[in-house]
Amino acid sequence: MNRNIMIVLAGGFLIAVLVALVVQASLSGGKKKTTNVASGETVKIVVAAKSLSTGDELNEKNIKFQSWPKDAVFDGAIRQKDGKKPDELVKGTLRRAVTEGEPIMKSALVPEEKYNYLAASLAPGMRAFSVKFTGDDLVGGFIKPGDHVDVLLTYKSKMRYKGKNPEIENMIEANLNNKVTETILQNLKIIAVGQDIERVEDDGNGDGDSSGKNNSGNKKKAATKTVKSAVVTFEVDRKSAEILAVADDFGKLSLALRKLGDETILAERPPSTTDARVTNIYDELLEKVHRMEKSSSQAGNIVRIYSGVDIEEVTVGQ
Repeated sequence: MNRNIMIVLAGGFLIAVLVALVVQASLSGGKKKTTNVASGETVKIVVAAKSLSTGDELNEKNIKFQSWPKDAVFDGAIRQKDGKKPDELVKGTLRRAVTEGEPIMKSALVPEEKYNYLAASLAPGMRAFSVKFTGDDLVGGFIKPGDHVDVLLTYKSKMRYKGKNPEIENMIEANLNNKVTETILQNLKIIAVGQDIERVEDDGNGDGDSSGKNNSGNKKKAATKTVKSAVVTFEVDRKSAEILAVADDFGKLSLALRKLGDETILAERPPSTTDARVTNIYDELLEKVHRMEKSSSQAGNIVRIYSGVDIEEVTVGQ
């Protein structure tokens, strides 16, 4: 083989070896610089002992210490120190929801300079307005802070017609007897729910009479009963707060829970629901009376409608 070719091949091989060694040295040096070997040491930090909601107050039952890799502890984490308990290291009200096991950070709490959670959480221009409800009016107790609801008002109403047109009078009686329910506010946000237990005196009904004495003539001892209710705080604008204030005094308020994410607002208020409109038996009977009257060529009949112990007389066909 030509001597020159041998020299070229040998030189090329030597250069390839040198390049390989340089590349290997570079890679090895990079790994040494970037590799971070965990020390295996841990520290204890404060975490949520269970999932917590916005507005929950931190206490010894809902926060705890949990071991955390020392190299992974981040700024804002609350470490164990001086033998103190978790609730001694951090106190306050959550301004956002926290999941179970999530580290508690002070940034998740309502700042002390904001005075309280409600004042800090209200949107600009909004107010907090509270109403007391019984358990029956709270969707079985499933109402929670952060939910959106519609507010229903049920009240007594009676319309009297003083004219001489029996058809108008029949129309009024067919549509309204005594009670009305209507949706007065839509898509209100609930920002707090607090239980309220009240002990009240019984009404005295039982084996005695209205004088408050039992059958033996002795004065009865007043009985007490426990009534559980809840104070619900809404985030509302000024006008809605005024409506709630009047409605709470005017009749009975109930809440209808909305589906998560449903923000539909009906621009036009639908017809109110009345006790006479809940069932259509009234209209069915009157329609049959009119048909029978027409087929028999009779007029001016009086129809009696029985509802429990109540009897109504309705003049038809005039």
